[in-house]
Amino acid sequence: MTFLDNVSPEDLLVLTNIIAISLSKDRSADEINVLGNFIVGIGCLMLTLAAQQQFLASQKGTNNPQTDDTTIG
Repeated sequence: MTFLDNVSPEDLLVLTNIIAISLSKDRSADEINVLGNFIVGIGCLMLTLAAQQQFLASQKGTNNPQTDDTTIG
């Protein structure tokens, strides 16, 4: 995502604010609630995907086989 690689945290905050205001303009509170919850839902799913990707990557990098307590030796 080359666009986000070059954006400072402050600029991203301003951009987020502009988007939120733009999407909320001329909408009722009910419409803003639905739209906001929809966006939060998308964000939750994206975070779940990222967490699973990180988990699988860490498991792949660990390569620690579980020991079997029944082995003789």
